[in-house]
Amino acid sequence: MEAIDQLYQKFLNLYDIKILKVTFDIIKILVIAFIGIKIGDILISRFYKLHTKGKIQLPERKIGTLMSLTKNILRYVIYFIAAASILKIFNIEMTSILAVAGIGSLAIGFGAQNLVKDVISGFFIIFEDQFGVGDYITINNFSGLVEEVGLRISKIRDFSGDLHIIPNGEIKTVTNHTRGSMRALVNVGIPYEEDVDRIINVLTQICEDIKKSRNDVIEGPTVLGITDFQDSQVLITIIAKTEPMKQWEVERDIRYRIKKVFDREKITFPYPHTDVTITNIDT
Repeated sequence: MEAIDQLYQKFLNLYDIKILKVTFDIIKILVIAFIGIKIGDILISRFYKLHTKGKIQLPERKIGTLMSLTKNILRYVIYFIAAASILKIFNIEMTSILAVAGIGSLAIGFGAQNLVKDVISGFFIIFEDQFGVGDYITINNFSGLVEEVGLRISKIRDFSGDLHIIPNGEIKTVTNHTRGSMRALVNVGIPYEEDVDRIINVLTQICEDIKKSRNDVIEGPTVLGITDFQDSQVLITIIAKTEPMKQWEVERDIRYRIKKVFDREKITFPYPHTDVTITNIDT
């Protein structure tokens, strides 16, 4: 026990050294800030999960957006408090910083205007509900699912797994692919030699089977008929309206069923070919 007491006294003596004391105090603030952010994230997540079981329920995508925004605000508040506390260790008051910032506002104004622009744009994105967490959108030629909507930046992840972090101030046009019903479109090519009426009847029956077996199809599928003549095929188009983000799954199902039925009915698919006629010319 005596050895432990001596070690503790040495530690206190080291702590009395100003440099070490300042270092320990900064570490304490950073640790408390880190723990505060983690606990805050957990409490916010639990709060919104409990809200989903309440009488007044918001859409899941709206809850995800609000959760992301609340966590962002919490982080900014904790960062600000931690920075103010660290400055206080060096006997620098925030009022002094604000005074200096006021004097140098003309110098830093140009650099800060992008930050202000991002925050204002983020506010209007959230206020106008342009997109939310879980939406499939296209921004600045980047397409993907929204993972986070913050006051300064928005994050979308594309289907390859890449995460795109876009400042809100740089968002000019947003295409939201998840608002309202989506269109599923399948083009079916058939050889010119096939009976068009027979194939349209087969495709119509496939559409009826899909309509009965899938709950994510809002309208259709419908056979539009012949939509184009190409070099080696006649093009027949099928369209349907689906729930958001289900259009690709419905298109794959339509193509799969067409292949199975065409194989069973001995209907061939077109392929590029060239007819060559050889004529013997007597000389």
